[in-house]
Amino acid sequence: MLISKKNQLVGLDIGSYSIKLAEIEHKKNEKLLKNIGIAYIPPNCLSPTVGIKDPDPIKKAISSLFENLKIKNKKVAVGLPCASVIAKKISLVERDDLDLEKAIKHEAEQFVPFDMEEVNLDYDIMDTIYEEGEEIGRMEIMVVAAKKGLVESYVSLLQEINLSLEVMDVDIFALQNSFELNGHEINPEKTYFLIDIGAQTINTNVIKGNVSLFVRSSVLGGIQITKRIMQEFQIGFEDAEKIKLGVTELEEEQNKRIRDIFKDVIKEWIEEIKGNIQFIDRTYPGEEVEKIFITGGCTNIIGLEELLANELGMPVEKLGSFEGLVIDKKIDPEYLKYINSQSSVAVGLALRSIGDK
Repeated sequence: MLISKKNQLVGLDIGSYSIKLAEIEHKKNEKLLKNIGIAYIPPNCLSPTVGIKDPDPIKKAISSLFENLKIKNKKVAVGLPCASVIAKKISLVERDDLDLEKAIKHEAEQFVPFDMEEVNLDYDIMDTIYEEGEEIGRMEIMVVAAKKGLVESYVSLLQEINLSLEVMDVDIFALQNSFELNGHEINPEKTYFLIDIGAQTINTNVIKGNVSLFVRSSVLGGIQITKRIMQEFQIGFEDAEKIKLGVTELEEEQNKRIRDIFKDVIKEWIEEIKGNIQFIDRTYPGEEVEKIFITGGCTNIIGLEELLANELGMPVEKLGSFEGLVIDKKIDPEYLKYINSQSSVAVGLALRSIGDK
């Protein structure tokens, strides 16, 4: 669907260690990636579970991205961290809009552990299923609840740097937007895992026929490796990060200790993924997981795809952020390669438009 220029948005993925920005121009026969960028922020500015803790470095990073990339569009789409919201799929008998909203609120009261006056509630009707001979179907609905204070913190932060928040998504659903753009040959009858392995969280979205079956966020990620290196070598955060990223040269004995740390942490990730696969097996008997797609900064770990595929016994593929897009000639191909694994959520947000549900 063509999005008019006045309704196009800049995608902002505000992560716990970096801000990713994507600007896409929607043309008649193509989607043009006009701008892409990343700016790093100090640790502890944002918590994946509670949201913004120190807004000033975040505001500075976002402002720098807009200024350096010379972006004129001040209307943005932002993704809340999956770990900070409650998302649950429910099923309801088909009904009119007014009754539906009442029914959804009643269902949400059963699983949202807060006073409903304290949360913003949103939902998306993903599918309506009709049994043979039935005129009234059952609606498959994804319900998302976010504390009002969390939402307001993002709104006010962006207002303070003269940006207008037009769409608020959840990062793991924005990843699904990006995946659908990629044009992968997927079987609508099969189930796929989309896994974002970031600095502080592993977010999982299980989809079938572009409908989300299950989402989960776990407080695992690259920070585990950094902390283990800090502890093992008795060094600070920045030095540990350099070792993790392979910037610092080490002796062979030290390299062996680093490899052991990577193996131990990745084992935890594998157990988390296995648990999610088992949950799908129990909840949706007969569903066959066709493939796992991975993205996020930690997918740059050498050999991670092969290790996951061997341990999980199914195909694993690294998800590119820019497939399905035409790239503006001004963007450096080497920079694009560098940022590729970290940009899927920002791209997914830039695919949204004003007025989206």
